[in-house]
Amino acid sequence: MTVTAEAPAETVHFGLVELDLLAAHAGVPLPFPLRVPSYGRIAGEREVLFAAAGEALLVRGLADDTGPVGVAAEVVTALREHRGTLDLVLVDADRTTMIAALVYRSSVLFLRQELGSERAGVRRFHDAALAAELLKLVPEVAAPVSMPITLPAGAVEAVTRSAEEFGEQELRDLFRDHGGDPSALDSLVGLLVPLTGRGQLGATRRTGGRSGRAGAELSWLDGPKGRVRVDTAADGWLSVNPLHRTAVRAAVEELATVVRSSR
Repeated sequence: MTVTAEAPAETVHFGLVELDLLAAHAGVPLPFPLRVPSYGRIAGEREVLFAAAGEALLVRGLADDTGPVGVAAEVVTALREHRGTLDLVLVDADRTTMIAALVYRSSVLFLRQELGSERAGVRRFHDAALAAELLKLVPEVAAPVSMPITLPAGAVEAVTRSAEEFGEQELRDLFRDHGGDPSALDSLVGLLVPLTGRGQLGATRRTGGRSGRAGAELSWLDGPKGRVRVDTAADGWLSVNPLHRTAVRAAVEELATVVRSSR
C-alpha cells in the first residue's frame, strides 16, 4: 500500500477508531500520553469497526483505494519514522489535555487529545517551531515567594496509594515516622490548597526501533500562591520549589533539542 503525504494547513480531527486504524496500518502504537484503545472485544468486531473507520476516512478525502492520503498518510509516516516524541499533560479544573509531538524528518506531527473526548486533533509544522508551539499551551502562572519544601517520598506514596482519608494528626505522625518535619505540611497546604492545576513534560527517544525516556522530566503543581516544581532527589526525598516561567521555557527548549537531534 502506497502512503502519500502532504502538510496540513490547519488542525484536522480524527475519531479514536480512525487513529487506531492508522496506527495498525503503520504497525506502530500511538505514543504516550495519548489514550486510544485497541478497539474490538470479540472476533470480527475489530474488522467491522476498522471497515467503518476506513469508509469515514474515504468520505472525508483522507483515504483512497490505495490507503491513507493527506493528513492521514502523515500520521502513518510520523508513527513509522519519528525519532523522538515530546509529551505534555495539562490538568486544570475543567479538563485534562494530552499532547504528543512526534518529530520526524524536518517536521513535527502534533496530536492533541482531551480526556474523555472521542476524537483528537492533528496538525503538522516545522520542527524548529516545536519549543515555541508547546510553550504556548502551558498556562503562565507566577512562581510563589517561598522556601523549598522537602518531603519524605515514602510518606507521600503511602498517602497517594491509600484508599482511606488521613486526618491531620495522622498525616503529621506519618511524615514524622518517615523522618520528615510535620511543619512542612503546613507550608505545603499554604502553597497548594486548593490545587488549581498540574502539568507533566517529558521526552522519548526512538533508536533502532526501541523507545526510551530521554532528558530531564518536569512536573509541576499550581496553587493559589503560584506554580511549584516537584523533583525526586537521589535519596528518595521529594523537593518542592518555586517554578518560574523562564525555567519552564528552558525545560521545553532542552527537551525539544533532545527529540529533534538526529539519530
